[in-house]
Amino acid sequence: MIRINLYPTKPVKKKEKAGVIDLVVFLLVALVCAAAIWFINGMISEKIERQKLANDTKQTKIASIKQSIQDHDQIKAQLAEIEAREKIIQELIAARTGPVQMLVELSNIMSAGKGPAIRPDEYQEMLKRDPSSGYNPEWDPRRLWLSSFEEKDREVTLAGEAMSNEDVGEFLRRIKISTYFFDEQLVKTQTEKTPETQTVIIAFEIKCSVRYR
Repeated sequence: MIRINLYPTKPVKKKEKAGVIDLVVFLLVALVCAAAIWFINGMISEKIERQKLANDTKQTKIASIKQSIQDHDQIKAQLAEIEAREKIIQELIAARTGPVQMLVELSNIMSAGKGPAIRPDEYQEMLKRDPSSGYNPEWDPRRLWLSSFEEKDREVTLAGEAMSNEDVGEFLRRIKISTYFFDEQLVKTQTEKTPETQTVIIAFEIKCSVRYR
């Protein structure tokens, strides 16, 4: 019996060749994908490193700023402490020399040809606002005398007698103008007579606060 092979042989070779081509294409695609993944991963890693470096730089700046702020607060605290000590020293000096200066000022107020301590420009400005607020340079201070003087915690009480209410007013006006005194007030005035001559005099009491410079 004779057998005849009717199947062609060329299509088998084509299938084998097509399989090889598909394998090569797959390998090429896989290689391209791997290269792309490697490239993208490299870019991402580079970005991450740059971001880490930027974060480290920012953290260093923040730490430097915090240290500067801390040093600034420390310097401010030291300056405040120095100022407080200086203030205490000035107060001690004023407490030691202030009463003497205040008594000198009171002596000038009650001396002929002298007057209260006040800056000339401030005094002229005050006269412009109120011409009646100035003191009388011709006033005779012998028309008023003090009988008592008391000071406690920079609160001063002055008591004395004067020849008239106008003399008391002049003395009070000079106290008011002086840069050493403030919050002055006339507590009372009372008409009296001297025992010897029965001369009418005005007894007065003035309270004020003293400012030691």
